[in-house]
Amino acid sequence: MRLKGIPVSPGISVGNAQIVLVKETPVIRIILPEESVEAETARLRAALEATIRDVEALKEQARGKLSEDFLSIFDAHVIILKDPALFNHAAGQIKNERVNAEFAFQSAIHSTIMGLLATDDPYFQERATDMEDLRRRTLEHLLGTDSLERTWKGENLVLLADTLTPSETGAFHNAPIVGFATEHGARTSHTAIIARSLEIPAVVGVKGLMEAAVSERPVIVDGLTGSVILNPTKEEITEYRQRAEAYKEQRRQILAHARVEARTIDGHRILVAANVDLTDEVQSAIQVGANGVGLYRSEFLFLDCAPDLPTEEQHLAYYNRIAEPFYPHRVVIRTLDLGGEKYFHNVLDRSERNPVLGVRAVRFCLKHPEMFKTQLRGLLRASARKNVAILIPLITTVEEFHEVLGLLDTCKAELRAKGIPFDEGVPVGIMVEVPSTALTAEAFAPLVDFFSIGTNDLIQYLLAIDRNNDSVAHLYDPMHPAVLKCIAAVCEAAQKAGKPVAVCGEVAADPRMTALLLGLGVGSLSMTPSSILDVKARVRNLALKSCQKLAKKALLSPSGKGVAALVDAFLEKGDRAI
Repeated sequence: MRLKGIPVSPGISVGNAQIVLVKETPVIRIILPEESVEAETARLRAALEATIRDVEALKEQARGKLSEDFLSIFDAHVIILKDPALFNHAAGQIKNERVNAEFAFQSAIHSTIMGLLATDDPYFQERATDMEDLRRRTLEHLLGTDSLERTWKGENLVLLADTLTPSETGAFHNAPIVGFATEHGARTSHTAIIARSLEIPAVVGVKGLMEAAVSERPVIVDGLTGSVILNPTKEEITEYRQRAEAYKEQRRQILAHARVEARTIDGHRILVAANVDLTDEVQSAIQVGANGVGLYRSEFLFLDCAPDLPTEEQHLAYYNRIAEPFYPHRVVIRTLDLGGEKYFHNVLDRSERNPVLGVRAVRFCLKHPEMFKTQLRGLLRASARKNVAILIPLITTVEEFHEVLGLLDTCKAELRAKGIPFDEGVPVGIMVEVPSTALTAEAFAPLVDFFSIGTNDLIQYLLAIDRNNDSVAHLYDPMHPAVLKCIAAVCEAAQKAGKPVAVCGEVAADPRMTALLLGLGVGSLSMTPSSILDVKARVRNLALKSCQKLAKKALLSPSGKGVAALVDAFLEKGDRAI
């Protein structure tokens, strides 16, 4: 049986299935006598301290297998567990309602998990997995149970699970595990990041996996295509073992050229940068030869500091941790993109009827200028070495951008008055994620230093498709002619004004889209670090003139299927297909 999911860690594993089941002990609400409140609060504190020891022990066990940057994932978990707000929330409920520690702790952490799951951003949804990991481990200490079977039976194991938490994945380094697949999960999860660090092939989001899976049977996990084959035939096993060896050899050859520029056959250099969500991913990006960072999402800093807002010094420290390792390559940092359904701070307005189309991203920042100015000053200070650029999300009008530039000028004046250094010419660009912005790019071109096309949102807004809605996800088509025409409009306006254009959405990581994007005029591609080597290799096998011919023909196609057919023929036959 062949199932399909999301490939998150490249490679192919052929092994024996072991199903991982979570046994949840129900948490019930118990009313305590007044005299038990103090002891119950002490029991909660002891459980949190025990979980901290668990996480710290896992970190030490993984040391040497995971880099220091990846080990910091465990540090982040310890910070969450030590957060006074979490303890005080639960302890307050124990005291005020006289309830048991299990119920109070579950209630405290559940509200955070639900807030994360309610967002429209897969990155923030996946942070809920981290919180779930800590919830499960702390409840184990409170209840005296073990929710997960952590003993591995046999060798050459491929784990099949509903989901795996970061701490569980981090323990794989000393286990006989060659791959895993989960029914839930996303590319941006800490679980996926750790799997890539350990070079364990992995596929997540495999629908129907747990219903179909059987332990101790052969299974194939293809972390290149997202296929999971249950009970494969002998012929399939032989075929995929050969594919696994071929991939390893191809990987060795690509890694040997990791530092080589992505330059087309006819000599045009294309910048291939990294999308970075966490400081943990910096070293991975550098190792695969990333030309800097094309998109760093600053939301993680705000989430990390919640419920407080980050200070100017915290902004500076975070951005320096990203920018310094990449110097002199440029690091593009996007200003806060919270709002909509991303609720983490009390300053957000939760009463909007349609928040996704409401006060979010730059609209939210302009509504709270002091908060925004704190971030802008932190960004300016981080720009002192002249390798930081500022990216403004969800810009829809020229007036909006002028307002941002006015605040930025105010922040520059404040720093000058204090004698604090910054880059006077720090580049400022806009995200193109709204169709109206793409279609009026000529008006923005003289004002911006660069454009960065966020194809994820652009496609959703343009085609009226929620890519997280399974009922319509099949209509989400990056090759739709309307999408290509919007990208072409931005590139044409930018070229006239002499401004660069980057693509930082998932489309940038799709090797099938590389020729189209180059042909439309995109000069920089930004993606998850794990995709960089493949895209750089693809660029080096393309001629820009041929890509331009392909794009010109694709823009005349009436449908996405027609464009896909053109691209497939081009990749197979080259110029002969066009």
